[in-house]
Amino acid sequence: MRFNRARVRRAFIHIGQRHMRDARRLVMRRGRSEPGENPGYQSGRLAKSIGYMVPRASKNRPGFMTRIAPNQRNGQGNRLISGDFYPAYLFYGVRGGAKRRRSHHRGASGGSGWRLAPRSNFMTETLNKNSPWTRYYLARELRLSLKPEKRR
Repeated sequence: MRFNRARVRRAFIHIGQRHMRDARRLVMRRGRSEPGENPGYQSGRLAKSIGYMVPRASKNRPGFMTRIAPNQRNGQGNRLISGDFYPAYLFYGVRGGAKRRRSHHRGASGGSGWRLAPRSNFMTETLNKNSPWTRYYLARELRLSLKPEKRR
């Protein structure tokens, strides 16, 4: 059997592009977000920072994977967020730029206001929504990339 690595790598690139597109769409809703919802779109920094990367093959790694994340280093089609990592604030429920001080425990009860109700994890939502398509598409491309060896 002959294995076409380039076709499989192209499939991983296509999967990364689709997941990136869908994750960006989830955070593109304008306006303020409520607790448990996806983050709202104000400046677009979060949406533009979502990228994908298909790592190159090396002696230790075959190169068959896709990383999709906000602030993805070496990512395709993304702009990095400089400074504090905003998605972590949203996921853990902390206001941006908040510092733990002596009275930090009063935040949840209306004290200093450093706590924020966590927002939903839009990346896992995207992965769960696209999981059946990803399995189907990857299985199809793997099947098409295997060809029987030519007889001589």
